Amino acid sequence: MYLYIETLKQRLDAINQLRVDRALAAMGPAFQQVYSLLPTLLHYHHPLMPGYLDGNVPKGICLYTPDETQRHYLNELELYRGMSPQDPPKGELPITGVYSMGSTSSVGQSCSSDLDIWVCHQSWLDSEERQLLQRKCSLLESWAASLGVEVSFFLIDENRFRHNESGSLGGEDCGSTQHILLLDEFYRTAVRLAGKRILWNMVPGDEEEHYDDYVMTLYAQGVLTPNEWLDLGGLSSLSAEEYFGASLWQLYKSIDSPYKAVLKTLLLEAYSWEYPNPRLLAKDIKQRLHDGEIVSFGLDPYCMMLERVTEYLTAIEDPTRLDLVRRCFYLKVCEKLSRERACVGWRREVLSQLVKEWGWDDTRLTMLDNRANWKIDQVREAHNELLDAMMQSYRNLIRFARRNNLSVSASPQDIGVLTRKLYAAFEALPGKVTLVNPQISPDLSEPNLTFIHVPPGRANRSGWYLYNRAPNMDSIISHQPLEYNRYLNKLVAWAWFNGLLTSRTHLFIKGNGIVDLPKLQEMVADVSHHFPLRLPAPTPKALYSPCEIRHLAIIVNLEYDPTAAFRNQVVHFDFRKLDVFSFGEEQKMPGG
Repeated sequence: MYLYIETLKQRLDAINQLRVDRALAAMGPAFQQVYSLLPTLLHYHHPLMPGYLDGNVPKGICLYTPDETQRHYLNELELYRGMSPQDPPKGELPITGVYSMGSTSSVGQSCSSDLDIWVCHQSWLDSEERQLLQRKCSLLESWAASLGVEVSFFLIDENRFRHNESGSLGGEDCGSTQHILLLDEFYRTAVRLAGKRILWNMVPGDEEEHYDDYVMTLYAQGVLTPNEWLDLGGLSSLSAEEYFGASLWQLYKSIDSPYKAVLKTLLLEAYSWEYPNPRLLAKDIKQRLHDGEIVSFGLDPYCMMLERVTEYLTAIEDPTRLDLVRRCFYLKVCEKLSRERACVGWRREVLSQLVKEWGWDDTRLTMLDNRANWKIDQVREAHNELLDAMMQSYRNLIRFARRNNLSVSASPQDIGVLTRKLYAAFEALPGKVTLVNPQISPDLSEPNLTFIHVPPGRANRSGWYLYNRAPNMDSIISHQPLEYNRYLNKLVAWAWFNGLLTSRTHLFIKGNGIVDLPKLQEMVADVSHHFPLRLPAPTPKALYSPCEIRHLAIIVNLEYDPTAAFRNQVVHFDFRKLDVFSFGEEQKMPGG
């Protein structure tokens, strides 16, 4: 037993070091600095170090020993600033360990990836100490942001998962909708930056149902020492209620970041397909670790997630979504294989091997690598594909709920927030502008836009047509319009809110005398002035509250202007009997 445990610890440490090296290799100097120094900044607390605040802030990470980079940083502080951080007192320190989780260190980590850090702490910290530690983490987030690195800290009580505690829905938190699934993701993706090793990895898969008993046996036999391990508990069975809540949460995230969320959404769908005995991916990775099968490019959690989803979609014969998920994976990795690179890193090698297995040609690679230049036609096609996939997952989720007679465990408020956001994004309503570019392409702006009016009685529907070119009739006749609407103001709103129409766009109008160019430009200026494009995402509180109007503009007399009849005329009216809705001798309505 002892030899087996030691062998397993060596494998764990080797995989962890591989992940640390990969995380650093994938990013630039600023990320490397933040990633390397976070443990040091949490272990020590000093006025000259980032994250400092007054008060009895918990400091000290169990089993922490500075590495070469961290020692160099501390030596520089002592040499140039005359400070020498004091070591925390000996004994059980307040911070159990610091771990990155998510895509960090996997093939899914790209140059734009953010950093999720779990700061696991002892249960005996009181409320004030937890608040101080949270404030310090917020200051460290600001420090990292000043270097151009997005970091999110999550304070995790070591007993949180045993007590099934959860936060409320908001930001990156999963609210009350996840428990086992959050632990599943942590166990399969965690990278230990400092502190205790994760105990769960040491328990064989066939002992999962007797997790606590097996752990106590290891302690009783002296094979493991309790204060050297982080124990967040075992992965018990996944309830249908939790699966339902977690899937809703993924749909919530996929509204704003569809490419990023598709793979996770389909992993949950694969779990539901195997329900009530899903093979949690963390368990699969752990089993391979115990068996010494270091497959999938070093047990890369992102590759293994794709492998599981591929297995599921192949089994249910869904080649359409399989092709989509592969494209989402490719775009997430962000290696651009159609472009030559002087240095070929491990991520590029992995992606090249996968693309070869998929049988992709150079044309497809070039198209995907040019995503930053996609315009409305390509973006709308991608949006429709993503929406179809999302709705398919939603329908499968509803069928799962009916099959299992669910009484949803997510709090009513969380469900309300999730449902509201889904409806706000996808419900079709008269006059509502459909936004087609949820982080698909960075710029849909067009240099030229032409609005063409078709009067009643023609072969085409009467109304307004929008083209992304100057009004050369040969080029317009040979192209489909981007969008149609009966009303010009709605078509302008669609072009504005979807980013096609900007201050640099040249406008043209063929309106049969209904609207001239100055009037169109005036309307565009009014819309751009009253309706900002960049708005903060609605908070959960806002989504849960009644609807409200944030910005309002009333546009009158754009296409039909009754006041035109009064031009160059003397209009007699009585101020004492003035009715703006019944104007002049003929009592005309001046608003069109």
